[in-house]
Amino acid sequence: MSKIRTRFAPSPTGRMHVGNLRTALYAYLIAKHEGGDFILRIEDTDQERYMEGAVDIIYRTLASTGLIHDEGPDKDGGAGPYIQSERQASGIYLEYAKKLIDQGDAYYCFCQKEELEGMKRTVAGKEISIYDKRCLNIPKEEAERRVAAGEPHVIRFNMPTEGTTTFHDVIYGDITVNNEELEDLILIKSDGYPTYNFANVIDDHLMGITHVVRGNEYLSSAPKYNRIYEAFGWEIPVYVHCPLITNEEHQKLSKRSGHSSYEDLVEQGFLTEAIVNFVALLGWSPSDNREIFTLEELVEAFDYRHINKSPAVFDMTKLRWMNGEYIKRMDPEKFYERALPLIEGTLG
Repeated sequence: MSKIRTRFAPSPTGRMHVGNLRTALYAYLIAKHEGGDFILRIEDTDQERYMEGAVDIIYRTLASTGLIHDEGPDKDGGAGPYIQSERQASGIYLEYAKKLIDQGDAYYCFCQKEELEGMKRTVAGKEISIYDKRCLNIPKEEAERRVAAGEPHVIRFNMPTEGTTTFHDVIYGDITVNNEELEDLILIKSDGYPTYNFANVIDDHLMGITHVVRGNEYLSSAPKYNRIYEAFGWEIPVYVHCPLITNEEHQKLSKRSGHSSYEDLVEQGFLTEAIVNFVALLGWSPSDNREIFTLEELVEAFDYRHINKSPAVFDMTKLRWMNGEYIKRMDPEKFYERALPLIEGTLG
């Protein structure tokens, strides 16, 4: 078996959400459990959501939690660039999209917003837009002429309309969908930038990623990933979709909770070691139900096949208990060093 390579590919949009920290932790543990590599890739092509200083937050969080990457923007391992905007500037995504066009698996689409609005329909009470492939039959020479003339366009993947596509996930098993339900997803947007889905496939393949860890909100788009991999004739990585993290009212953990990010928790006095330990158990449990782990012990014990499907509840009572266990084990000097900034901050 080839060496395991996992990646953490955050977007620099602010503080690191607990869900993103769990993704990074699980990707790190999967790689290190098997003696593999953990890669950091910055996905910064969404300029509307980009936040100044957020890249520094990513580096700082990974360093403080001990999730040290083997390759990344600051550690070239030969698979770079590791920043998506730099990869975009090299023209790599357009190059691969054109390969799909040449082999009949993608096409130029010139439909404007008004035309797309007219394709909306209601399914199960929800308004959705299913593209009707009207640009698929434009002769290639004509399409290229229109592109060269500067006509606004996107590049779409040509999904099959018959048969089924089966996607395998380690946690959720086989998921089969009818191909007629798969829309011709956009690969390259009208501004020339790749879509999230397409860039992920290209980058993961070229970086040799063997295991992809991400939230289960991406399960619905997973079959589309398969079709792109198959069109290129590439090996599909092992996918590990993690369960949703909810608050104690079983609602999605949001910023309004006041403890949705790693920085929130640190500012509230929780120890980094306790946070990492707690986050590891949000969706995973060891066979012996043990609860206190150092990072090194997590590397030894972690088996991603034991990740649960059901949502993980962010239990503040349990985190406080776990934090207390770590505090009890601290020597007085270390305790004083960690507590002093919090005391001074409280006293103002």
